[in-house]
Amino acid sequence: MKNINLKKLIYQNYLKTALTSIIFIEITLLILYFYVTNSLVNKSSEFILKDIRETVYSKIDDIKNNINRNLFEIEKTAYLFQNEHQNFFKYYKNIKIDKVPILKKAPNGMYYKAVDNKGSSVVISKHMKIDKTLEAELIKTELFDNNFKVVVDNNQMISSAYFNSRYNYSRYYPFINDIYNVFPPSYDIKKYNFYYKADLLHNPEKKAVWTDIYLDPAGQGWMISSIVPIYNNNLLEGVTGFDITIEKIIEALFEIKIPYNGSSFLINNNGEVIATTNKIDDILGTNNKQYKYKKNEKINGTILKEKVNILKHKNKELVSILKNMLSKQNYERELIIDGKRYFIFTKYIEKTSWYIISLIKEDDVLKEVNELEDYYVGLGVFIISMIIIFYTIFFVYLYKKAQNFVKGINKPLLKIISLTKNVGKKRKLEKLTSTGVTELDLLNENFNNMVKELEERTKKLIEVEAKRELQEHLANIDALTGAYNRRFLSNFTESYLKIVKREKSIFSLMIIDIDDFKFVNDTYGHNVGDEILILLVEQMKDLLRENDIIVRFGGDEFIVLLPDTNQENTINVANKLLEKINEIRYPFKDEYLSITVSIGTTEYNQNDENIEAIIKRADESLYNSKHKGKNTVS
Repeated sequence: MKNINLKKLIYQNYLKTALTSIIFIEITLLILYFYVTNSLVNKSSEFILKDIRETVYSKIDDIKNNINRNLFEIEKTAYLFQNEHQNFFKYYKNIKIDKVPILKKAPNGMYYKAVDNKGSSVVISKHMKIDKTLEAELIKTELFDNNFKVVVDNNQMISSAYFNSRYNYSRYYPFINDIYNVFPPSYDIKKYNFYYKADLLHNPEKKAVWTDIYLDPAGQGWMISSIVPIYNNNLLEGVTGFDITIEKIIEALFEIKIPYNGSSFLINNNGEVIATTNKIDDILGTNNKQYKYKKNEKINGTILKEKVNILKHKNKELVSILKNMLSKQNYERELIIDGKRYFIFTKYIEKTSWYIISLIKEDDVLKEVNELEDYYVGLGVFIISMIIIFYTIFFVYLYKKAQNFVKGINKPLLKIISLTKNVGKKRKLEKLTSTGVTELDLLNENFNNMVKELEERTKKLIEVEAKRELQEHLANIDALTGAYNRRFLSNFTESYLKIVKREKSIFSLMIIDIDDFKFVNDTYGHNVGDEILILLVEQMKDLLRENDIIVRFGGDEFIVLLPDTNQENTINVANKLLEKINEIRYPFKDEYLSITVSIGTTEYNQNDENIEAIIKRADESLYNSKHKGKNTVS
């Protein structure tokens, strides 16, 4: 039989007459389709990006107006109280009041209002002497309480209202039972910014002013206050104020949603961050954590919040934009943060000289466009499928013409395919024979040689791998009990601790020691001791989870690693294990032997650098169990 060149045969009878023209047509149609699709997507993106500015600025205006409205209402209320309290001091000597508050002396020497009459709490500095004039003022300022209560109870932004007197007493609503524990006993009210910010030196216009962010002595965290001076002629009698916590300002930021999952933060005209949302903290890496008061902490004087200055941020592009904004210059409206493109929008709040900064991620804006693009791609796939179906019908015609050619090469090719499927499944494969086609005969010869070589290499590989697995298994397993050994513990925990630290996960460890095991070995023999060790491991495996790891750490000492388990749950498991072991009865001659164990537990913490540190803590707990009398858990 005369050999025929396969490449020449395919090009002459099939490719030149059919495939070339079909591929050309399909590629042309695909290029045209995806060009049109890409144009539509780009036009849609341009339209959305153009529309977003109007939409987002409208929402930021809403936020600005919301904050301005709230601050204006508080300031307006402050002016009303200023007028009311100044009139009070002008005429208070003529005022009579029936209900007299009960003042008591606290253990620290301060006087305070002892009974809650649904009004304000009152506290007087220790060094102040309560004469008749001060006593009369303390009694008559009870008239302030009703309006304090109305304002605080009906304005969600205001957390508290107060009057701080030049006589170093404070009237504070809502009522605090142990208010004498809030301020230092000999406090000087003039040292606090919610007093001195309103005095004549700092506020010669005698208007309502806003404090910087300070730490509230009453324990409500970081806040700002709207304060007004209370004058009697030209004498500053005290300061009336209203507290607004930073959380309330953040709530105002959250109250109006920015489109496309946008989020906002506030800065002052120095670039210092006033308030942020958690999402902004994640994007910028800033810190908006609440202050945690220490036990019985007293705030002596104003502690201002150490603000984060956004102008010192590591992202130079963001810093440049904000500097230009603060200096009233033109600035870019887009920036890159951690590889993601964001759109930036800003608004100025005149009343406080703050700026609202809003960030929207480009991916969120273009999400719908991307979904539209995916739809077009899916539609393109459908069109391509229809083209394929059409040309399949056309191929039927070509198939008739090429049928004789296919018969010449189909049989040997199917034979090769059949044998290829069985490579690695059957030990002995049938050898391929000559087909009369040069390329196929060469392929058959190469395939036969490959199968032979593959069989030889596979056999050697199986032998080597089986030996390696057996050696690895024996090296990590305690031969007597079947538990893991110390070698496994060392190798495993080295990488496991890295994973736990990286994932910020938890695990616990317990050390189990058989009580008086030497007595068992000396009395009943080492064979009995070995059987008890085997039985102990079996009991542990029955109780513990499949992913808990049992390690024989010493002769009669075992370590158990419990992934994703805190120490409290570990102690519960240890107590159940204790009960199960107490039920063991090992038959020996005419008696049944029982054993007890002592267990020490501990939990991984982020400061642990190695397994030895964790084992050391568990060992100390084990010592405590032994010291308690054994058969117990610590």
